[in-house]
Amino acid sequence: MAPGDLSWVSSLYALVVAALVLSGGALGDRLGRRAVFLAGVGAMVAGDLVVATAGGFGQVLVGRAISGLGGALILPTSLAILVVTFANPAVRARMIAVWVSASGLGLALGPLLGALVVRGAGWHAAYLINLPVAVATVAVTWFAVTESRMPGRRLDVPGQLLAVAGLGSLVYGIAVGGRESYTEPMVAGALLLAVLCLAGFVLVERRRAAPMFDLALLREARPAVALLVAGIGLFGFVGVSYLQILYLQRVDGFDPLGAAVRLLALTLSFLVATVAVGALAGRIPAARLLLTGLLAAGAGALALLAEDPGSPYWRAALALGLTGLGCGLVVAPSTAAALAVVPPPRAPGASAAVTVFRQLGSVFGTAVLGAVLARRFAGELPDALRDAGVPAPAADAVTSAVASGRTGSSGNAAIGDAIDAAFTSGVHTALAVAAGTFLLGAALVAAVLLRPARPAQSPAPPISR
Repeated sequence: MAPGDLSWVSSLYALVVAALVLSGGALGDRLGRRAVFLAGVGAMVAGDLVVATAGGFGQVLVGRAISGLGGALILPTSLAILVVTFANPAVRARMIAVWVSASGLGLALGPLLGALVVRGAGWHAAYLINLPVAVATVAVTWFAVTESRMPGRRLDVPGQLLAVAGLGSLVYGIAVGGRESYTEPMVAGALLLAVLCLAGFVLVERRRAAPMFDLALLREARPAVALLVAGIGLFGFVGVSYLQILYLQRVDGFDPLGAAVRLLALTLSFLVATVAVGALAGRIPAARLLLTGLLAAGAGALALLAEDPGSPYWRAALALGLTGLGCGLVVAPSTAAALAVVPPPRAPGASAAVTVFRQLGSVFGTAVLGAVLARRFAGELPDALRDAGVPAPAADAVTSAVASGRTGSSGNAAIGDAIDAAFTSGVHTALAVAAGTFLLGAALVAAVLLRPARPAQSPAPPISR
C-alpha cells in the first residue's frame, strides 16, 4: 500500500473528529455532557468492532469513521466537564494536564500493545484492546460524573455540512495530490470544493446568533496564536510518529513490534512531559512552556535529519526523545493558554476550538507530511536508480511498482539501496517541514503570547460554542 493510502487509516479518524467535534459539543450542551460522552464511548466501541471484523480496506475506513464519530462526542464533552467542574484556573490547568496525560499514555502504550497483539493474534484483534477500557470508562462515568447541560443549544446543520465537505475535500486533495499530481482534475476539483465550502462555512457562522465556531477567536491575535500552536503540537507529534514508523519498517526493515519499541523514545518522552506539565501548571506561565516545547521539538526534528540507513539507533532515539518532550510541553499547556486569553464566558467555546485545532493538526500531520514524503520520494527515485546503475527499463518498472505500493526491489541489492536512499530523502524533507512548523510556532508565541496583554476596552459579550 502506498504511503498516501496508508495515511488515510490513521488520518480518517482525526478528520471525522475535527469535522464533527463542534456538533458533539453542542449535543453535549443540549442533551447532557455525561450522556453524550457515554454515547461516544459506545460509538468508539462499535467502530473498533467494525474494523476488527473487516474483510477489506473499505470496511476498515468505515470503522475508523465510526470511531471518529465516537471521538467527536467524547473529546469536547470530557473537556467541557473539566472546564465547568474546576473553575479555579490553576486547578483547571492541572486537571487538563491530567486529561492530556491520559491521552499521552494511550499514545505511548497503544502502538506497543497493538504490535504485540498483531504478532500474537493478527491485526484484527488489535482493535479489541479498547473493549475492557470502554467498560471501565462507562462504569466510572456513570457513578462519578455529575450530569451538566446548557439548554437551548441548537445544532448548526448548514455549518456542519459545510465543515465536513470542506475538510474532507481538503485532506483528500492534499493526500492524493502529494502522491500523484495537484493538476489532476479530481485533485484540483477537490481543493476548489474545499475552498468554496470552507468560505461558505465562515459566511454561515458569521451570520448566526449562536455560531458553532466562535470566529472571534481567529480575529484576535492572542487566541488565534494559542489555537494555531495547539494544532502545531499534534501536527508535529503525529506527523513525526507517522514518518518514523514508515522509516523503521520500510528502510530499517523492522516489523511492527520492532518499530513500536523504537518509537517509545518519542511516545514515552511525550508522556513524561505531559505529566510534568501537571506539576508545573500554575507555577510557570503556559506561554513559556509553549515556547520551550516548540523550540525543543524543532531541534529534535532537525536532529532526525542525521538518520540514514545503517546509522546507530541511539542518535535517532535522542532526537525522538527531544521531539516528544517538546510536543508534550506544547499539547498540554495549549488549552490553558487559550483559556487564559479569553473571558470566562467564552471558555467553553475556546476549549472546543482547541479540540478542533488539535484534531486538524493530527489530520494534516499525516496528510501534509505524507504528501511531502511521497512527492520527494517519487522525484528522487529515478535519479537514485540511475546512480545505482539500474538499466532504464528496469528502473521504469521499479518506479511503477513503488508508485503502486509494492517494494519494487525484487531482492536486487542495488535497487533496494536506491529505494532506501530515495525514501530517506523524502522522510528528511518532510521532517524539515515539521521542524520549520515548530519553529514558526515558537516565533509566533514569542511575538504574541509572551508580550503583555493590552488592557481590555470593554468586556466581550458571551459567545457560546
